[in-house]
Amino acid sequence: MSGFLKLTGIVLTISLLLGLPCQAQGPVKIGVVDGKRCIEQTDAGKKVYSLFRERYDKDQKELEAKSVALKKLQEEYTKKSEVLAADVKREKEKEIMRREEDLRDQLRERSEKFRQEEQEAFQKLTAEIFEAASAIGREQGLTLIMEAKSGVVYFNPATDITDQVIKRHNAKKIPAK
Repeated sequence: MSGFLKLTGIVLTISLLLGLPCQAQGPVKIGVVDGKRCIEQTDAGKKVYSLFRERYDKDQKELEAKSVALKKLQEEYTKKSEVLAADVKREKEKEIMRREEDLRDQLRERSEKFRQEEQEAFQKLTAEIFEAASAIGREQGLTLIMEAKSGVVYFNPATDITDQVIKRHNAKKIPAK
């Protein structure tokens, strides 16, 4: 997201500075929006963060419980390994290795699934926020809206429309998924 915004912001800024023709007539009006703050402060963004935090904590507790059980099994095996028959010993070793591998696989799968779902949720939210920013830009006759964290060295706080975007997005009451 930020790479695209940075590139877009740079290209548009260079176009404006070089005096390339602009579709809008009259003075150039620029707005600035802090996309990250919009995501963090909109009702939908807060809900998405909360839902993902809850899921992450639940998954961590479950994986921690499995890890503790595996550690107990390993400790038990270590204590009894000298007195176990060779075939029982091999079976216990196989079980421990299988459980370790299962735990690693679960961790890897859950992490990947979590990242994917998080990315999809925030892409959708970002699109909604850009939609709100675009509507404000049209209403205020802005020529350009730049993302505040994408290569902008300085901007006049009067050009910041972030609070307006947050209010607009919250007013839409878009449910987070």
